[in-house]
Amino acid sequence: MKTVHYPRRKEFFAKVKELITDDRSRTAIEVAYNLSKEVFRNKIRDDGERAFNHAKAVAWIIMNETNIRDQLRLTILIICALWHDVMEDTFAAQKKHIRFIFDQLNPDIAEVIADLTKQKDKRKKWLRLLRSMRIPTKIVKAADRLHNQRTLLGCAREKVIRKNQETRDVILPWLRAEPTNADILQLADKIEEQTTRNEAAVN
Repeated sequence: MKTVHYPRRKEFFAKVKELITDDRSRTAIEVAYNLSKEVFRNKIRDDGERAFNHAKAVAWIIMNETNIRDQLRLTILIICALWHDVMEDTFAAQKKHIRFIFDQLNPDIAEVIADLTKQKDKRKKWLRLLRSMRIPTKIVKAADRLHNQRTLLGCAREKVIRKNQETRDVILPWLRAEPTNADILQLADKIEEQTTRNEAAVN
């Protein structure tokens, strides 16, 4: 099983500096990082880990487990990873607030974050995500689900079984459907491998 790594701030931004040379992009990532850390302050996930550490780990997967090196594209993905749960899990931001903060860099950021926000109605919670044709949405969701599957065994057995099934029935087919690319498919393969390990652990 792959060890889950939670980089500290210094390590995180050393990686950002290695991958991204544009000062404006680095500043936008720093703003996203700081605000995400603040809005998730004191919020704990079901596996006992801080919610902000999950957001940071999703961005870390994108930086370290994909081959994306276009600087603007990578900047957008890192910001979306840091903010992918903000609209869903906090009252800190609505889509118009995200647009106000990040549209000057790229308007796709607010759209991707909105795609990744599950609806409160359980019957419709995946509707917006599954309708999305955006490659960035798929990449961030793939990194999100990969981290969730890697940490899932810290949760109750019932949740492990439910999330494994959801991954196979909903997430993996959507990730592998068009439009897709090599990074999405590589992350999907890692998700499937981890899901198989999780299933073996609870069966």
